[in-house]
Amino acid sequence: MSVQDVSNGTMRCILAAAHGDDIDSLLSMCDDHPKPIRKIGEVMIKVHACALAPGDVRVLAGHCDYFQEPANGFPYIPGGDVSGTVAEADDDSRFKVGDAVMAMFELPRPLNGLAEFIS
Repeated sequence: MSVQDVSNGTMRCILAAAHGDDIDSLLSMCDDHPKPIRKIGEVMIKVHACALAPGDVRVLAGHCDYFQEPANGFPYIPGGDVSGTVAEADDDSRFKVGDAVMAMFELPRPLNGLAEFIS
């Protein structure tokens, strides 16, 4: 396994607390959220940028029933379109630590992109 500065522990992220129309009041910074645990076959991405797209805003506003709803309810980390660098990968992965990458969420769930790391 190739690793660059990634260990179990915590990370910073933005959490959404509930549905509502005032998006600014729903989001808060969290400095000690658990880092995701990478599964075999996945990469860990150190996020450099994340877009809060129209679909994310619909979810936050509560205008979705199943499509794009947070898998585990609230609070959750919104954001589905990210760019960053590979921080961890399997040795036989086509991706290597340091590779520049982009990712989009796989329907129907958000990617948790407004965080330091995703997997």
